[in-house]
Amino acid sequence: MLIFVMALKSQQVSHRWEQVERLFENTLRSVCAQTSDKFKVVVVCHEKPDIRFTHKNVIYFSVDFPIPRNFEERRSDKRRKHLAGLMYASQFNPTHTMYVDADDYVVRHLAEFVENHSTSPGWFFQEGYVYPNLGNVIYVNRKNFHQWCGTSNIIRH
Repeated sequence: MLIFVMALKSQQVSHRWEQVERLFENTLRSVCAQTSDKFKVVVVCHEKPDIRFTHKNVIYFSVDFPIPRNFEERRSDKRRKHLAGLMYASQFNPTHTMYVDADDYVVRHLAEFVENHSTSPGWFFQEGYVYPNLGNVIYVNRKNFHQWCGTSNIIRH
């Protein structure tokens, strides 16, 4: 089983919370469109976003970490949420985990691929599509996608 862990920033540090919710909902739709139902999504957040989309495999895990005040604290908050999500996910006995940024999309065959290769140590994506700021251009990063995109690794749990 594949667990997707998503760290959602707090509404208190967002300048445009409605946009964060919209991007998150689109990401969640992307993740939940898997061709296999052998997955769960653990969303680690301060506040549950107000979105319409629901799915039986989505779990909101609320945390009360201190609200980050600057860039470095935001990075630390994200890492802390990833770790909390990873620990929480252990109860589902996953074989693999993937961190997904709350504004990224994933291919719908990941859970099926992991299910069919459950003994593998993991994978990284050297290539990936980039859709900067939801603009009018989309391009493929063919060289180092995994070095700058947080949604680019699946690791053995």
